[in-house]
Amino acid sequence: ATVETVCQSTPLNIHFRRALVGNRWEAWLHLVRRLMDVQLTQRPDQLCSKLTRNGEFTVKSMYLDVINSSSIPNSKHGWHVKVPLRVKVFMWF
Repeated sequence: ATVETVCQSTPLNIHFRRALVGNRWEAWLHLVRRLMDVQLTQRPDQLCSKLTRNGEFTVKSMYLDVINSSSIPNSKHGWHVKVPLRVKVFMWF
């Protein structure tokens, strides 16, 4: 079945090998709620940056976003992720 076919059926035409209980059931419901807002079209996929008004990615927009959010603990850009130091330094450069 295609994603479109599955998303158009109510309830969703999805079967799991194991029962979803507890936190997994809550995570599944959260995911389904988010998927209900997705609109599928026949147009080709395209990347779009949320950092610029026109949707095009620029190094400047990324730099400004990182600089403006770098003082925030647990920044959305992952400065606190567990990766080797050389990777963090490369990301910083």
